[in-house]
Amino acid sequence: MPRATDTASALEGIGEMWAEMERAPTIVQPSHYWRTLNDHNLRQLDDEGFARFKRTVNQNYFSWTPHTLLDRQLLAMLVGWLRHPEPAVATARLGDVTTLEAGTERSNPFANARARHIHGLFLALLWEYVRRRDVRDILTRLEEPLLGDPVVAAYRGRRISQDLCNSVHELYAATAALPGGKPGPGGVLELGGGYGRVAWVFLEEFPQARYILCDIPPALAIAQQYLTTLFAERRAFRFRHFDDAAEVADELAASQIAFLTPNQLGLLEPLGVSLFLNISSLHEMRPEQIAHYLSQVDRHTDGCFYTKQWETWHNTEDDVVIGRADYPIPAGWRTIYERRHPIQRTFFHALYDTRG
Repeated sequence: MPRATDTASALEGIGEMWAEMERAPTIVQPSHYWRTLNDHNLRQLDDEGFARFKRTVNQNYFSWTPHTLLDRQLLAMLVGWLRHPEPAVATARLGDVTTLEAGTERSNPFANARARHIHGLFLALLWEYVRRRDVRDILTRLEEPLLGDPVVAAYRGRRISQDLCNSVHELYAATAALPGGKPGPGGVLELGGGYGRVAWVFLEEFPQARYILCDIPPALAIAQQYLTTLFAERRAFRFRHFDDAAEVADELAASQIAFLTPNQLGLLEPLGVSLFLNISSLHEMRPEQIAHYLSQVDRHTDGCFYTKQWETWHNTEDDVVIGRADYPIPAGWRTIYERRHPIQRTFFHALYDTRG
């Protein structure tokens, strides 16, 4: 298991999180893919720290760098724009991106002015695409938080980002079948929530909702520091070791934001969440792990499960190919929808009613 280095070790609780994962059951131990990626993440955290994580570690999560006119996501947004032309997209201006690090080589894809202009255009196209479907007007009220030094564009007098746009789109996709289009009393549980980009949007839009994040370090430690900073007034269950659910049941129930490692899901009594989310991480696991986590979804969810994964993913580190048909969806679930994703066209997304 990777160890946190000097700067990374400054993240609250990360040492205890590593220790928790080291003694966790094999079924929840990170795949070879994630062990390799975490080595890379820790090097970036050590070099650049939490203050700039959106330009380093976040580029290894659900983040993209469209910078040519042939990019698939950009082309998909252009098709949508042609149906609803909005000349203002040409006015988007990308902020400073000189310190961005993308990929294992930690290179900057925006080294030239043309690439920067194209990415700014992409962000505006994405914002307009999501805004046309934004019946709650979330995008007109929220801007990307500056914490973490994000890659943003100035557009329509607002600070926009792909993380904000994708998270708003995912909020609508995930809550489509919930009463009133919002989480019920059970709240939301997200497996593999990264630094908490989706959680932030949910907690902003639904101030009374409970949100539980379950992930491995360093992502869990980053999310804990990020969300407890942005929502300092909300009661949080910070990660800690426990041997029995009874030890933490009252505190967990009273907290609005909670942080857990994957093994702890198995220790808890069914949480009865209204919505369970997994965005772009199940396909990076071994088949037996996918089956294990879907069983945890079934156990903890009294509502809907939203998933968004690659159509086909070859995990070369574990030598596993995962396709859309390789997810053992429980027989009792009802499919609400399952279709190709309209923005990330190499992904599919699906929503299930776990109550049958």
